[in-house]
Amino acid sequence: MKTEVKQLVDAFSEVFKAIHQRSYHKMGDKHMYPGQPKLLALIKDHEGITQKELSEKNCVTPATITGMLNKLEANKYVIRVPDEADKRIMRVYLTPEGRHLAEQGKKFMMAMTEQLFIGFSEEELQTFVMLVEKMRSNLHPPEK
Repeated sequence: MKTEVKQLVDAFSEVFKAIHQRSYHKMGDKHMYPGQPKLLALIKDHEGITQKELSEKNCVTPATITGMLNKLEANKYVIRVPDEADKRIMRVYLTPEGRHLAEQGKKFMMAMTEQLFIGFSEEELQTFVMLVEKMRSNLHPPEK
């Protein structure tokens, strides 16, 4: 591996680790674990979303979503309600506490994002977006 690529991967790892640590420190007292703030934000934007849809949007297994929702429900941040038309389908809603926490998480992530990009010019941001998109497409090439 080229030295420059290794340095880049190491730098990305450090940035993601710092984000993770700050997020955990900020939300840890709320009994929140990695991935749960994002899940709350998704539910907030799609009240009544199904567990299957949550699984698909988060690119995780249905069992992972069930485990995350069990913890969120135990902390009274979400409720699951059977679908009116098909009782096998569970729809997920935020409680008032969950909505408040989702809003706190969104504000925190906006502040974190602003801090991450302090000093970047508009041109640097556009270049960065283009490069990250290129990396993402390298990991998810179009199906043939």
